Amino acid sequence: MIFSLRYFSTDILTRFVMCLALLSSLSVQAQTQLVPEPIYNVFSFSSEASAEVDNDLMIATLAVQAEDKDSGVLASKVNAAMSWAVNTLRPFPSLKKTTREYLTYPRYDTSQARRLIGWRATQTLLIETDDFKAAGKAIQKLQERLQVQNIRLTVKPATRKSASDALMNQALIAFKDRARLIQTNMGASDFRILDVNVQDQQGGYAASQSRGESSDMMRSAVVSEPAIEAGTSRVSVQVFGRVQLLSE
Repeated sequence: MIFSLRYFSTDILTRFVMCLALLSSLSVQAQTQLVPEPIYNVFSFSSEASAEVDNDLMIATLAVQAEDKDSGVLASKVNAAMSWAVNTLRPFPSLKKTTREYLTYPRYDTSQARRLIGWRATQTLLIETDDFKAAGKAIQKLQERLQVQNIRLTVKPATRKSASDALMNQALIAFKDRARLIQTNMGASDFRILDVNVQDQQGGYAASQSRGESSDMMRSAVVSEPAIEAGTSRVSVQVFGRVQLLSE
């Protein structure tokens, strides 16, 4: 009985040692596989393609600005002016109009006590369109009671995507041409692309601003139609990547 117990314990110990050895071997193999093999003859470079794209979208921001001692009267002034502006735009179906934030600020005198003397309010109106001619006429009318804060000319997202896709094809072709140039110059038999990163971006936009004129001055003056030149925006695509030169 005692002999049988000793034999059983020795067998368990042997199996335990064998399992530890196996686990250790697997751990060493796993660590070996995690260490990447060094890659030689790798070249990093980039290519680019760009184009000037016609601006086909206008985004104009106009604002109603008013002051009054009574906050209720002030709200009525702003609401009336914005309602007038929205109605003024009804004959222009090609213009997309959106009323934006309504902000009210307290006004204080210049004394040390800083007494409240009134309120100032503003609300903005956003216009988006590809009909520049209609926009010019509409803005001319709106300036009777609203102030132009900004006119931005840019490229529609769909137009930009179409231009970007065409430029991406050009940039990728240029990338492969440069890879072949490096291959030839270095006397390699071939190359393989390791990784590629494609980035597209759009340049600046044309803009005009009108600031500093009071509402009274604008109402009393004959406002001319704003001069709008669509202009262009630069769209570019850059390709960054690495290639490895191969030998026979």
